[in-house]
Amino acid sequence: MIITAIVFWVVALAFMLVTLKNILVRTFKTRRCTEPANGVITEVKQRTSRREGIVTIEYIPTVSYTVAGAEYSAKFTKAYHAATYTIGQAVEVMYNPDKPSEINTKGASNKADIVLFGIGILIGVIGVALLMFR
Repeated sequence: MIITAIVFWVVALAFMLVTLKNILVRTFKTRRCTEPANGVITEVKQRTSRREGIVTIEYIPTVSYTVAGAEYSAKFTKAYHAATYTIGQAVEVMYNPDKPSEINTKGASNKADIVLFGIGILIGVIGVALLMFR
């Protein structure tokens, strides 16, 4: 029973650390990248990964945008459906006014990360309950 509780705690800690990192990265990107610019999707690359028999396909667009007459290109927010982005599609990017080559690819919402953080806490509580009621 103790080993099971420890496994739950390790899984909970992993959930919480990964989601906390994502929350912090998204928060810092949102604070730094405050200026909007109109961009255009210039390329969409497909990346396939296989893990434990599960195939995941990601579509990673490149967006071009202009700031103060200078042209920039950067990887944009990845998608999991091919129809999400098309070449020539107009998108809005939020860039860092101090470093225009930096854009926010994380978006502004932390909802999914907060849910995953809550799941991590729940798994940790289950681990504690296993020790208390053994």
